[in-house]
Amino acid sequence: MITQLGNVTVVVSDLNRALKFFRDKVGLRLAFFDKKHDWVCFDAGRTAFSLTVPWNKKSKRLVGVRTGVSFYVDDVEKTYQDLKKKQVKFAFKPREEPWGARLTSFKDPDGNRFFLLQMPTGFPK
Repeated sequence: MITQLGNVTVVVSDLNRALKFFRDKVGLRLAFFDKKHDWVCFDAGRTAFSLTVPWNKKSKRLVGVRTGVSFYVDDVEKTYQDLKKKQVKFAFKPREEPWGARLTSFKDPDGNRFFLLQMPTGFPK
C-alpha cells in the first residue's frame, strides 16, 4: 500500500545554477548533492524534491517543461511577494481557483514551471 509520495525529480540543464536557484531564491533546504551522479536533493517537507541533468540525448527534452509540481505554501500572496523580490519569474499573479485553492506559477532558470499552492482551509495535507 502506498503511504505517501517520496520524491519528485526535475531535469535541468545546469545543476549548479538550479541548486542555487532552489536553495537561495526559493528557500528549499539542501539535503545532499551527489556530484558523482549529478543529483541534488532538497527537503521539501514530507516529500523530497530532486534535480538531475539529462542522462542521454532524448532526456534533454525534459528540460524547460510544465512539471506539474506544486509546492504547498501557507500564504501564497506573501510567498509570491517574497520570491518576486528575489527576481523569481511568475506566469501570473496569485489567483483563486473555483475549487477553493489559491495558486500562482513560477519558472526556474531553465523554464521548468512549478506551482505555489495554498490549499483551502481544512484540506488535509
